[in-house]
Amino acid sequence: MSDSVRILPSNTDVEAALLGCLLNDGRLFSEVEDSGLLPEDFSSERHAVVFRAIKAIFEAQMTPDVLTVNDEISKMKNPVEPAFVYDLANNAPIIYENTLQEYCTIILEKSLYREAISVCEETIDSAFAQNTKFDELTDKATSSLIALNNRKQTTSVRCIRDLIMEQIQKIRERQKNGSTIQGISSGYPRLDSLCSGFKPADMIVLAGRPGMGKTGFALNILLAMAKNNLNVLFFSLEMSVDQITNRLLSIECSVSSQNILNAKLDPEEINRLWDGMGRIKDLSIFIDETPSITISELRSKAKKKDMELRKTPNLLRQTPNKLDCIFIDYLQLMDCNLFKEDKVRQVEYNSKNIKKLAKDLGIPIVAMAQLNRKIEERRGGKAEISGNKPMLSDLKDSGSIEQDADMVMFIHREDMYRKNDEEKNNEAEIFVQKNRHGPTGTVKLRFTPQYMKFTPLDPVSDSYEQ
Repeated sequence: MSDSVRILPSNTDVEAALLGCLLNDGRLFSEVEDSGLLPEDFSSERHAVVFRAIKAIFEAQMTPDVLTVNDEISKMKNPVEPAFVYDLANNAPIIYENTLQEYCTIILEKSLYREAISVCEETIDSAFAQNTKFDELTDKATSSLIALNNRKQTTSVRCIRDLIMEQIQKIRERQKNGSTIQGISSGYPRLDSLCSGFKPADMIVLAGRPGMGKTGFALNILLAMAKNNLNVLFFSLEMSVDQITNRLLSIECSVSSQNILNAKLDPEEINRLWDGMGRIKDLSIFIDETPSITISELRSKAKKKDMELRKTPNLLRQTPNKLDCIFIDYLQLMDCNLFKEDKVRQVEYNSKNIKKLAKDLGIPIVAMAQLNRKIEERRGGKAEISGNKPMLSDLKDSGSIEQDADMVMFIHREDMYRKNDEEKNNEAEIFVQKNRHGPTGTVKLRFTPQYMKFTPLDPVSDSYEQ
């Protein structure tokens, strides 16, 4: 291994060329401004001083040139000599718009490399000192690196003509494929028609009281996605992988999960179980059972799985192989290294970062959430369904969940409140009470409790609230 000193990434020639071009034609700074380049991105301190002066003059609605820049620099604490500015202008190459953007890209990328090195060095120092909890150490490092990546992915102002043409192309592709929804199908046609599928970058909250079937309904959706050759990742913070696997088998094979657990199966159930195993064993379903997982751990595992899938060809897909959807069961059980004594702020922090992760990966994330006891209090011991209907204010621990989510749907089964001697109708209602992409409404489903299976009812029994 070489003991030679490693030099930090930089390209001072490109920095000088960019500054020289801006000094010769200050109007070009509008192109540079859109790149997000900052004075701190220049590796040479003298270059940073010149760029800071050019930026200040442009923001004062004047046109930068050699004279105005030297005048601005003379007001600074650590000015550079006027001859240095003249040399930059005199040695500037002939510039074209594309070349200018390439210069900005090179300077920014070198700067990000230096920042990444700094983050890693700081992490190494903290690891040697052992003065920070490991989870906090990794969370801080991961957050810093993601922030750097977000700087790299700056988006420019888009022309409406280009955006319209892109939408027309997407509509044509859906027509060609016979698809009427924009996102991923949930497996329930009436729910899909209400929300147009689960869309990329969306945070979808599925909430309900304990025992309503949040996990079961989520697993029904997960199975439907996986059968469409999609890659799904399920984070189970409450149940073990064995429990989740048994539930998936129970749903798919129509065999009681209790019978699977106890291995008490009659010949017909055994046949259904073997047939069902054959259908789902090769599906692209991934399960993680880490209890009290933090958002940084979840983000790291999701991105790692996404990278693994992108490197693995899948001939069954027409689109590139990647992670398509994440499920989190459930949000309030997630840990947080911050706000240790404040559960509400922990949930707010995790909720905001789940939404950020959905945008970062460009996929929908379905997060289960618990409701508080207000529903039972509203009942007052009575059986009116109107008093039971969940509301957005019933979300436990934080109103931030409602704010961050693109869609909030509640699962409700009136049977949970019926007495043992009362007739049960085995119906479940999915109340969509927030939908950024369309109307709110109610979808009714048939619930088979022994299999935790949810199936569509007659579409006529579904209702919309426009």
